[in-house]
Amino acid sequence: MKFFTSILFYLPLVLLGSCKKYLTVEPVNAVSDETTIFDKTSSETALRAVYRQMGNIGYYGENYVTFGYFPSGDIKNLTTGGSANFVNVNFRSDDVLFNTTWVAIYSAINRANHVITKVPSVNDPALTTALKNQYVGEAKFLRALAYFDLARAWGGVQIVLDPTTSLQNRPAIKRSTLADTYAQVLKDLEEAEPVLPDAVNRIRATRRTVWALRARLHLYKKEWAQAAEYATKLIDKTADYKLLKPYSTWFANNVIATQESIFELQFSLQNPNSTRLQMAHSSNGGQYRYAPNDRFVQLLNNPSVGGGRSALIGSITQSGITNWYGNLYYRKDASDPAYIFRIAEMYLIRAEARAQLNNLSATNGALFDLNQVRDRAGLAAATAATQTEVLRAIEEERRYEFAFEAHRWYDLARTGRAKAVLEALDANVKVDDHEYLFPIPVTQIQLDPNLEQNPGY
Repeated sequence: MKFFTSILFYLPLVLLGSCKKYLTVEPVNAVSDETTIFDKTSSETALRAVYRQMGNIGYYGENYVTFGYFPSGDIKNLTTGGSANFVNVNFRSDDVLFNTTWVAIYSAINRANHVITKVPSVNDPALTTALKNQYVGEAKFLRALAYFDLARAWGGVQIVLDPTTSLQNRPAIKRSTLADTYAQVLKDLEEAEPVLPDAVNRIRATRRTVWALRARLHLYKKEWAQAAEYATKLIDKTADYKLLKPYSTWFANNVIATQESIFELQFSLQNPNSTRLQMAHSSNGGQYRYAPNDRFVQLLNNPSVGGGRSALIGSITQSGITNWYGNLYYRKDASDPAYIFRIAEMYLIRAEARAQLNNLSATNGALFDLNQVRDRAGLAAATAATQTEVLRAIEEERRYEFAFEAHRWYDLARTGRAKAVLEALDANVKVDDHEYLFPIPVTQIQLDPNLEQNPGY
């Protein structure tokens, strides 16, 4: 696989550029793999490297996020680049964006594997057992998130749990099933939870980020009671996580780590959020490569549909022509975070789980949770009554609430509704059954005889 051939990318686990300050340690610029993790400082540096890789342009820095909304029926492509295929749901195994993302996610996994494998044996009095456990727990959470993201995009994948340091020791591994991949995600989360603090930290993994991913994982696995259980753990932390009004409060005006956020990845002027650069209009320092389409602009600007979520889009009028752009990534210096978990998602996860369990109540069931999110957006209570109507209303609410986050395509794929929804929106879009999973990048298949393509590609 190419992520093994890119081994020089792994070895500098500590080539961090502009490092985040949540681990107070100076970056080290060049250390051989054999001595990368040998004391408290290098352990912290290696852990920081995992977080940094999660924000790589191929992962939450841009590509993986756009995979969630390019094929949503709500985006138009403004260039001749590869994103046009995604917008049209024309997934190709030779698309470089797939390969870039595959490599970026496996690179994050490999960095996490280094921390998980090496930190426990570090002999440094300053690195206490409690700190060792916490660092390993954080790395296991990040590895779990990476494998979850691989699984919902590609299905079962190759599970690599040991760090790779050279082409000679790369493992010969077949793809696991989707169930086995999700089982590995759950195993990492179960091992991470007890060693992580039960505390608010919106930029580092805690016990609460484990709960958030468990809620999402159980939703995808259709384990409704457990999805509701873990979402409730966060919803009940009312002093720490809140739906903020007006809607734009949680992302606009340079706010940092608001109560809306459960977990996010940070960016900076030196390490910018590429999504913002690609989405923003050229008059505002962006490249304006993709934008909300006219239909979606009308929906968000409709007070009875979008409500306060009209703040997610902005416009520029030049020479009498108005151009609309996504406005979630707001900061002119492109330091906007990548939002991984928000409290709004927990409400909508619980709403969907309760609806699937046929608890539709407006006081303690699905409609209650749905209406909390609608109320925050300045919308009236939902009029849905039957189970099917409530589930469709939740689906639509997720569409608007997470317009430019990594959810919409994966929602339609996991529920099996991509074909019905997207073909109804645009007669020119055709969704084949095999496209509910992305193709394994052809580059990876050419490099690794153990890797099998998804059916239909």
